[in-house]
Amino acid sequence: MKIIQIFPGKVWGGAEQFIIDLSMALQEMGHQVLFFAHDCPAINNRLQGTIPYTTLPFRFSLDLSSAKALARVIRAEHPDIIHVHDSKFVPLVSLAKRMSGCEVKLVFTRHIARGSKVNPFFRKAFKNLHNVIFVSELGKKMWHEANPWMPEEKCKVVHNSIPPMVEAECETLREKYNVPADTPIVAFAGRVRRSKGCEIIVRALGELRNLPFQMVFIGTCKPKDYDQTVLQLADECGIKDRIHFYGFSDRARLLIKNAEIGVAPSIVREALGLSPMEFMQAGRCVITTNNGAQPEYIRDGETGLLVSPRSVEELTAALKKVLEDTDYRDRIGANAKRYFDDHLSYDKFMAKILKCYE
Repeated sequence: MKIIQIFPGKVWGGAEQFIIDLSMALQEMGHQVLFFAHDCPAINNRLQGTIPYTTLPFRFSLDLSSAKALARVIRAEHPDIIHVHDSKFVPLVSLAKRMSGCEVKLVFTRHIARGSKVNPFFRKAFKNLHNVIFVSELGKKMWHEANPWMPEEKCKVVHNSIPPMVEAECETLREKYNVPADTPIVAFAGRVRRSKGCEIIVRALGELRNLPFQMVFIGTCKPKDYDQTVLQLADECGIKDRIHFYGFSDRARLLIKNAEIGVAPSIVREALGLSPMEFMQAGRCVITTNNGAQPEYIRDGETGLLVSPRSVEELTAALKKVLEDTDYRDRIGANAKRYFDDHLSYDKFMAKILKCYE
């Protein structure tokens, strides 16, 4: 197959990485992938030198100049699939298909859990989609309740996944931060920001300052000086010397294998956060919140621990349990890896995506 993938945003995030991972897997299977993206620094900086791609303005839902440019590509390349990852591009891509005069299947993946209503003027474009893929049952439920006119048979749920880890040389967190062998490392992986519950982590660990641990945040701070906010809070909690900021790393999944415990206490509702899955894939015990789709793949006390968002008390209790009980956290980590391999592995994810394409 020949597939066009359209990057949705003007910043690099989970959906953009999802597209890269999916496309690399498609290419390994022998399919051809073409890429389109916004012409903006955040996307250009990540894509230049890695994959060939074409930029389009994508100014609004019926941007005629972008639609004409895309229609020319459709006529020239005759793709089998155009995979859209943002609802505002569905009308534009549908228009481009009509202008091209070519038969091509349009597939849309919705990466967020929000019940946004589609403008009635654009409903026909959505009804003409081959399939709508939701990354969780929660995401499907919320969107379909807001848009009951969408044919149910076109709405599919395919849980996100992450590709197998590729082993490579990578420094260890224990060596980098001189952490003794008998001191547990707690790790966070993702964008380091307030909405991800980073301050809740520090407050909870502050309640456990009598226990041995070291905390490492792996990811880019947003805003850039957010680490200073977190360190000031850590100082007030008496644990500043045990908080570390690694920064962004393209080997984050290798780094978290160095940790004994993962934390992902997002305050916002996650359509299907990948950070908890990364810890599960690595066989690590993960604590996350129950306000999104996490309960769809994490059974509390079996494959991970679920706590309420913003609850310092619940996160403190969960961290205390896994910091003090080594056997308990190891058992949860082993269960998590088994569940990931059996139900969430990338080969199973790819089979479901290809079924949606075909």
